[in-house]
Amino acid sequence: MIKTGDLVGWTDHMSYSTPEQLDDFGVVVSIFSVEQGSGFPVLKRVNIAWVKDPDEAIDTYPLDWAEEEMEVGTLIILSRS
Repeated sequence: MIKTGDLVGWTDHMSYSTPEQLDDFGVVVSIFSVEQGSGFPVLKRVNIAWVKDPDEAIDTYPLDWAEEEMEVGTLIILSRS
């Protein structure tokens, strides 16, 4: 499971073997819940600060997406906090 402070890497090569093959890397800044209200489920989100991302300092993703990407090997935990 991914957690705050983890150093993560991203690759679309689907077969990570060296740090040079990473498209980007960054740190998990926070994991938080978003209340939907009116009986809708609480959504879990993850904030990741990527080193090479020029668009935003911190990107927000659904936690489910991050866990799915970890299962297929495109989001890799490089080191644990």
